[in-house]
Amino acid sequence: MNTTDRTALIFLNWRTPELTVAAARSALCTAPHPESLRVIIVDNASGDHSLEHFARELPGAEVVAMPENVGFARAMNAALARVTEEPFAFLLNSDIEFKPGALEKLIGALESDPQAAMVCPRLLRPDGSEQAAVVPEPRIFWELTNRSLPRHLMRVPRGRAGAVPSVVGPCMGIRMSAVRPLGFLDDRFFFFFEETDLCRRINQAGRRILYEPSAEVIHMQGESANRRPVRARVQFYTSRYRYFRKHAGPAATALLFAGMWLRLTFDLLLLPLAVLLTAGRRRKLRDKLYTQWRLWLWHACFCRPAWGFEPADWLLSRR
Repeated sequence: MNTTDRTALIFLNWRTPELTVAAARSALCTAPHPESLRVIIVDNASGDHSLEHFARELPGAEVVAMPENVGFARAMNAALARVTEEPFAFLLNSDIEFKPGALEKLIGALESDPQAAMVCPRLLRPDGSEQAAVVPEPRIFWELTNRSLPRHLMRVPRGRAGAVPSVVGPCMGIRMSAVRPLGFLDDRFFFFFEETDLCRRINQAGRRILYEPSAEVIHMQGESANRRPVRARVQFYTSRYRYFRKHAGPAATALLFAGMWLRLTFDLLLLPLAVLLTAGRRRKLRDKLYTQWRLWLWHACFCRPAWGFEPADWLLSRR
């Protein structure tokens, strides 16, 4: 790690100030040269005590207070616009924790490969189990059948670093000179698939995405989104359709929509039976039935109701 260069750490906060502070401290406490780290926190109009908490607990951090909740991509882009001198920046969720040496290894991976535009660590759940960090580029066939199967078929060797097609986004290190010409994140994605879209554009530009499993980061996985599971699932579907419309066209997106609605219909036929057979005792099953019903109804309305996280006029308000 070149100690003469600073690295920007960009955290997105939405009503999780304690987690954000803990995540930033984990980076500062485990880095060999914390003075080289520039901490930027983007607050997405949390409307709680977040700003006061940051001023008290992280007085050295730069806080960018957005006037409204603008989603992940726009918030990150607002912070990236401020990163003009640092060669590397990390786009970070609030629900992560850096393990010792992780940040140094990720920066080292980018420094050692001039063609690398992005790097991702090994992701662990709080119980120590591994969370998928490397994923294939989405394909409609797998979305309609089993989207987890191609991930298993990739057979990424455990512990082996190297170039990968795409990654998930709680912790992404980027080379600013490589990603800046691509326009950073596409701000038409409010939440979900913005990192998938960026990975695709990096690949199309002939750059590499690296996986560095020696760098380990704990990810609590969806602390903000899990508080509103129905809205999170609707937002996921919204972003998925937006991604395929952008990269596969309207006909392919219509096929995906029809296939997903059919799958939801089958779920609604089978899940009530499963709930009855368990005498309604399985709360997760009942919650899933409710979520699938809302998703089916949302599809029946041709995805028009703004039931996700983004406002109804999201695309019209893009600036």
